[in-house]
Amino acid sequence: MSHDKLNYSLLARYLSGGCNKREREIMEQWRGRNPENEKMMGEFKRIWETAAQKDSTSEKDNRVNGEWEKLKTRLVREGELREDTNERSVYLDKLQPSTVQSPARQIMRVAALLLVAALLGVFSYQYLSHPRPAPQEQVFREISTENAQRASSTLGDGTQVLLNAESRIKLPAEFASDLREVFLEGEAYFDVASDRDKPFVIHSGESVIRVLGTSFSVRSYPGEEAVQVVVEEGRVSFEAVRSQSPQKTIIEASELGRYFLQSKKIETRRVDDMQLYLGWKEGYLKFREAPMHKVAAELERRYGITVRFRSPAVREMTLTALLKSRSIRNVLDVIAISLDIGYELDRNNVIFYQK
Repeated sequence: MSHDKLNYSLLARYLSGGCNKREREIMEQWRGRNPENEKMMGEFKRIWETAAQKDSTSEKDNRVNGEWEKLKTRLVREGELREDTNERSVYLDKLQPSTVQSPARQIMRVAALLLVAALLGVFSYQYLSHPRPAPQEQVFREISTENAQRASSTLGDGTQVLLNAESRIKLPAEFASDLREVFLEGEAYFDVASDRDKPFVIHSGESVIRVLGTSFSVRSYPGEEAVQVVVEEGRVSFEAVRSQSPQKTIIEASELGRYFLQSKKIETRRVDDMQLYLGWKEGYLKFREAPMHKVAAELERRYGITVRFRSPAVREMTLTALLKSRSIRNVLDVIAISLDIGYELDRNNVIFYQK
């Protein structure tokens, strides 16, 4: 059933309360299909109720008598009435078999049905002859960084975003009236402007982060095992969108949440050292027993270099260190001393090896 092909008998029974359970379900489904249908039903009800108001019988007859044949022709054409039907009461009985009404009230119900049918014709003409223009495609803009780069931006709502190296964020040129929605790949820190009527939503990896106003970071680099959220202030909702079973949790201040892409599970825990996860904001790196292959990935993003290992043993060593220098050579010296290993630096290429 659609707006341009309604069953008038069913509509009239629905308006008069004469539907059975299945017919009422059909009409309720039609009403809920889209806002336009609900609006149309409001108009139908208004007309139906107006038709029941008292006025003179002559006025009712004048309104109906001249139009019955037009209505009958339309109903016959649509298969709702036999062509040899001459009495209005036959159709009225079809509409409301369980209701006994006065002739005047019956006439007014026919008139109401005719008005509804006419209204349907107007809507059909508007939708079929003058279709609404297709909605314009939403325009997005993108902020991105390369290795050894960071970028800060203030969005239109006042939200501040700091983008880490090798990351990109896509967002509409203008936020919708009820939602602030962005798409992140990589790592970013958000200081979200508070707006309780307009949630801020981040799509990242296979997860969705929803906030009203708070400060937190999201990390979702391609190839990593998890999407990570660390909340500095406030709280966020962290939800997995591709998990078969519901996966959703609230992450409070000084907590970390990870959605593991393989197991499709979310895990949370307290954070006792925020610098481990937010140090990149200030331009430094902090590690606690981090495998060197993960340290290498961070060095590549932070300093724009390529890191390789001459032996698998060095690749699996773990590093605990605070690396704050802007000089890559100073950073490499700290790593080499900490792990008692050697390195070679040739332009932007680094090789770690055992002594």
